[in-house]
Amino acid sequence: MSLALLLLVAAALIATVMPRVLESTRLAVTRPAVVLVAWLTSIGAVLLFTGSAVLMLLGPEHPPAEAAVDAVLRCLSAFHHTTRPWVSDVMTIVTTCAAMALTARAVVFSRRHRAVRQRVQQRHRDTLSVVARRRSESDVMWLDHAVPLAYAVGGRPGFVVATDGLSSMLTHRERDAVLAHERAHLRGHHHRIAAFCDVLATALPFVPLFRRAPRAVRTLLELLADHHAARATSPAVVRSALAAVTSAGTPLAPEWSLRAGDDTAVRLESLAFDVPRRFPRFACLSAAITVVTVPALASLAFVTLSSVGACLLLS
Repeated sequence: MSLALLLLVAAALIATVMPRVLESTRLAVTRPAVVLVAWLTSIGAVLLFTGSAVLMLLGPEHPPAEAAVDAVLRCLSAFHHTTRPWVSDVMTIVTTCAAMALTARAVVFSRRHRAVRQRVQQRHRDTLSVVARRRSESDVMWLDHAVPLAYAVGGRPGFVVATDGLSSMLTHRERDAVLAHERAHLRGHHHRIAAFCDVLATALPFVPLFRRAPRAVRTLLELLADHHAARATSPAVVRSALAAVTSAGTPLAPEWSLRAGDDTAVRLESLAFDVPRRFPRFACLSAAITVVTVPALASLAFVTLSSVGACLLLS
């Protein structure tokens, strides 16, 4: 049980502490890809650690790693084997029932969210097929509207929606920057990432990490797309295009799409720094390892100290 306990404590630490750490870092402005990987790794770690702990509690035999953990936590192991058997059984039943209930809730919300999203997007696609037209770019649908607007529509195939007002308002390079930004959303499957975070936040809002993830992740996705557009054109061009569209008071795109929100100031600030020429793979890998290993070590220290304290009190 000791390894399962370690995993549950580590999952709890990531779910409660990591949102504050990630929201307070200034690294998101200069390296949004690194912070985005940290968010997604944290979410995956919570799901993986919790699921693994439940499977270990249900397993008839101790996993191989259990012996290694018990070797470190001998005091906890001794304390555990002196407790009554029903304590372990109750913990297993409660944890399993809670995990099953939360999993069922997440599945229901996921199916419902997907059905509503597909229905709304299909109506939107049907409308655009009538009122929009294509130019030289095969993946861009142009609307005859004076308001400058552009957004990406995910799916198979995904495409970009833009207005004539946007084309006439911006220079050629600024227009290319806006289209590169929206194409980055499609190429990176950003809609799926945002939808995944939305489902978790709706199904499990009492988990701080899941509740805060949608807004933070959406902002990071916008910054990531801005950096892609800056590499395709230049940071100055993206800044001028973003400032021009914002000053025009452009209305928001559909709610289900990735759209500009109240993060314009952060995006402009991010573009003032040097944009990385390449995707920071090593930094992203380091961030993923850090957000998993640090809470795991903290969990080990917490459980060890708690078990030692309990043994001293009972001795």
